[in-house]
Amino acid sequence: MRIGIIGFGYWGKILSRCFSEVAGLDISFIVDIAPLRREEARRRFPSALLASMPAELWSMDTLDAVAIATPANTHYGLAKAALEAGKHVWIEKPVAETAEQARTLVMLAQRQRRVLFIDHTFLYSDSIRLIKQMLVRKDFEEMRCYESVRTNNGQCREDASIFHDLAIHDLAILDFLIGESPLAVSAKELPARGAGAAGDQRIMLAYASGVRAGIRVNWCASTKARRIVISSNRQAVEFDDLELHHKVRLHASPFAATPEYGLHDLDADRRNGRVLPLHSQKETLANAVECFLRCIRTGERPVSDGWQGVRLAAIVDACVSSAEADGKWTKAASVM
Repeated sequence: MRIGIIGFGYWGKILSRCFSEVAGLDISFIVDIAPLRREEARRRFPSALLASMPAELWSMDTLDAVAIATPANTHYGLAKAALEAGKHVWIEKPVAETAEQARTLVMLAQRQRRVLFIDHTFLYSDSIRLIKQMLVRKDFEEMRCYESVRTNNGQCREDASIFHDLAIHDLAILDFLIGESPLAVSAKELPARGAGAAGDQRIMLAYASGVRAGIRVNWCASTKARRIVISSNRQAVEFDDLELHHKVRLHASPFAATPEYGLHDLDADRRNGRVLPLHSQKETLANAVECFLRCIRTGERPVSDGWQGVRLAAIVDACVSSAEADGKWTKAASVM
């Protein structure tokens, strides 16, 4: 199977490395607008053809798929062109800037009978899959609350909103764990809580099942955080992706409430709770690549398919509208 990589920046290099480690998969083409990055691609993948523009890929009959790792505001146009050319598509999140664009891509992929795979990476994490299994098997009592803090200590992005970039990870995880879309969302910037806290966005989601969710995201926080707490009335399960080994812990009681900034105190002692062992420690991105290739070969539908992208895009659209209205509760548009 032959694949072309569009974009050889930070994530494109990681994707290329991961794809190159798969037996029977050949990175045949790499596209990047920057000469220095093309030169680096030549050194790393000397057998791959190089180009500055992706148009050269569309006419290549020997190319089976493309992976798009470019700025978010280019995703829709590139994915549309790739699907029209009959290629399977792996695309970084977000799939598109709006729900309507995402729906257009889904319908096109269906007509072309091609896989549209969105890299919502955490859905292929062994830790998140373990939590999903716990919910399915009833090992964990009924989920009532989801709280997340997801921050970077870097710079704001210019090609996407913070909802498209950071919050969408949690929206994808919620979609995977709960299996329903929220009734309404509220997004509002929180007052500063110290140095580097400006731009702290608080997103709240209400579900018909009674689940409450809160997500805090910040591009320019003082520290990086990737922490989730899921609670029932009597238990809590915690996932910290920055932990090297003990990523998932089960707590015997829910976390304390902090009404102003969240439903749980996410600064509670992380050493409490029973560590849950993972059956696999496989790289999350490798799990995702394996699923993408299996879907191409078998016709299986990925969990991060185009329709999930449409659902998430509709929620992001609602977040953007709510933020512009100073946190007003906003209904997400229907995706059907």
